[in-house]
Order: sequence, then structure tokens, then C-alpha cells
Amino acid sequence: MAQGRGNRYSGTRSERQTYRRRRLMDISRLLPVLGALLLALPLLWPEASAHPATRGGVSMSAAIIYIFAVWIGLIATCFVFSLAVQRWANHWTGGGPDAAGTEGRAGDRAGDS
Repeated sequence: MAQGRGNRYSGTRSERQTYRRRRLMDISRLLPVLGALLLALPLLWPEASAHPATRGGVSMSAAIIYIFAVWIGLIATCFVFSLAVQRWANHWTGGGPDAAGTEGRAGDRAGDS
């Protein structure tokens, strides 16, 4: 029993990184679906009629404002998500933008010898 508990918490760093990468991929796959659902939501709203006897409903201008607000929100969410992914990717790989350049230089040095 004690061994089972010890193994449960003995995850390696690479396993945690793989888990985080998979969760980021899940978020990136669900974001377009969420956007499509939010943009399709006005199709379910009741239409505002010009007749004064009918009350309620959503005017066309309110629906257009909602669609543009969702659109801007999706753009902002994608921007923030891309910054987070870039930051986490740099942390996972152990380097910044120069890390990719140093790999290429190390290969060139090995090829020159």
C-alpha cells in the first residue's frame, strides 16, 4: 500500500510538461467551438417586432453589437492564449528565442569538424 502512494506522486518533470502541453492543445481545439457557439447564440434570440403589441425580443442593433463584442473577445482571448503558450513553451524548452538559434549553430560546428 505504501508503495502505491509513493508511485502516485513520483511523476517526472517531462510527464508534467506533457500533461500541460496536452491541456493547452485541448484549449486550442475548444476555442473555435466556443466561438462558433457564442456567434450562433443570436439565432436563438426572439426577434423584436415593429408591432407595439409584441414586447420583448432583441433588436437587430443589439444582436450586431453582441456579435462584434464576441468577435473582439475571441481575438483578445486568442492573443492572450498565444502569449501564454509562447511563455510556457520557452519555459519548457529552457530557452528563449535564441535557444533555436544555438541548436543550429551547434550542428554547424559539428559538421565543420
